[in-house]
Amino acid sequence: MTDEVPTWRGQKPSPYFGHAAGARPQCASIASLHGTVGAARRFIRRDVFERSTLNAYSNILDLLASSVGPGAPVDQITDREIEDLLDRWSGRAATPYNRHRAALLSFLGWCETRRWISANPVALIEPRKVRRRTEDERRARPITRELLAALWTLDGVSGRDRLLWRMAYETWARADELIGLDVEDLDLGRRDGIVQAKGGSAETIWWSTGTAQLLPRVIARRARGPLLLAARRPTRPMPAADLDPVTGRARLGYRQAERIFTAIGARLAPAGAPWTPHRLRHSGVAHAVENGWSTPAVRAKSRHTSIRSLEVYANPSADAVRAMTDALDPKVRRPPALRRRF
Repeated sequence: MTDEVPTWRGQKPSPYFGHAAGARPQCASIASLHGTVGAARRFIRRDVFERSTLNAYSNILDLLASSVGPGAPVDQITDREIEDLLDRWSGRAATPYNRHRAALLSFLGWCETRRWISANPVALIEPRKVRRRTEDERRARPITRELLAALWTLDGVSGRDRLLWRMAYETWARADELIGLDVEDLDLGRRDGIVQAKGGSAETIWWSTGTAQLLPRVIARRARGPLLLAARRPTRPMPAADLDPVTGRARLGYRQAERIFTAIGARLAPAGAPWTPHRLRHSGVAHAVENGWSTPAVRAKSRHTSIRSLEVYANPSADAVRAMTDALDPKVRRPPALRRRF
């Protein structure tokens, strides 16, 4: 976080604190002796966050300190300033807006419990309403089998990217889990590997022939280090665990992987929803459900913690529903065998 204290902006009234126009909430507390940066550091240094949550909270709190001024006491942060900060995500979907709002709500709620502030200004700001997907939109989330077939054979794709896509579809692992894999995490003979899952737990993933054929080409003669590497050496210092000991290249970043896959999706399906790496995981699970695999089996492979979390995948594609309808047509003299179960 920066140590520069920017000039204060003019403020409008905040009825939440019951003060005159432009006034900030007053609270004779220890918070007046500490700036936003100090309070934020104490908040995130507690040993209560998962790594991904810690990173997300650090990012939004850094933006908060830059916005209100790192030396500004937390008891002088207004709801108007919080709204100005959240406006960065006002034009996007409700989920990222609400996620950042929740982080700020948690931080300032923590300050409130310590009586550093008299009230939580984020409580005044309503979360955005999340639009529920229609059934047609849910069916469109999995990438069709025809598009996947085109993806697997697409020219001009690096072996690294082809491996990541195929692995995401066959293992049902999250993209960040696959990007975090090291060569020594894989057992090529057994066709399985160990990923660091949510919460930092080590979990097993399994892959099929497509991934098994690509892995040796990408690994080459490497015995350790990141499985998926960036094309160039890093221009800034990186943790040793994210560097290939032979070439010095860094581990592939998620944003780069997402950018490449989204561009490919725009080529193959320009009229469809944007492609993200998570759609490969979603497609693998959804296609297994279409093929009639049992819920316990799908849950075990996908590593979902509850059966209810699988409901989003129980939306057969339009083609699958059409095939079922044709198979059930009583007017057909020799109806086709119903291969899919729902």
